[in-house]
Amino acid sequence: MTIPSKTTPIAPAKADGPNKNFLFDAISKADAGDAKALDVLREVFRELPKLADALSSLAYQAETDILCNVPPGARELFRQQATNLRKELRTEGTGSALETMLIRRIALDYLAALQADRQRALAPGESRSVELARFYDQQADRAHRRFLASVESLARVRKLLTPIQINIGEQQVNVAGNLAAGTGNRGE
Repeated sequence: MTIPSKTTPIAPAKADGPNKNFLFDAISKADAGDAKALDVLREVFRELPKLADALSSLAYQAETDILCNVPPGARELFRQQATNLRKELRTEGTGSALETMLIRRIALDYLAALQADRQRALAPGESRSVELARFYDQQADRAHRRFLASVESLARVRKLLTPIQINIGEQQVNVAGNLAAGTGNRGE
């Protein structure tokens, strides 16, 4: 498939937008150094910015990189567990962009911690030097701390984003905003 020029349509004409295979082909060509393909991608993403997130994301790429050395069956299991975790965390939240980023971060840190635990574990009959064992222990501990820090960050953001309700006598006052900084909107 050839990359269209600026005078030809960006992608095959369809009511539902550019053809996904065309875009993946253009991405592959741009990755291989094709400047025209890169120009086409820039034009498509400039006209349809949300399409980039629909096709893939850096988080998906990072997830793929974390799982690259995991056998295919376990890889799909871990990927589904991360998907389930993201879905469950989204249902509890407000849907803000910041919350969405933190949920992605939690899923990546979760996978990294699982991978680090896998690397730390010894297969039956396997041995390693004390130095190498210490290295894998440190890697797993760091991954676990990053996971806990990302969970803590999400909890902190949710606490700040959640409006509080104060009942004074018969009146109900809803307060939203950053209570710690003393700013907020009062509504009655």
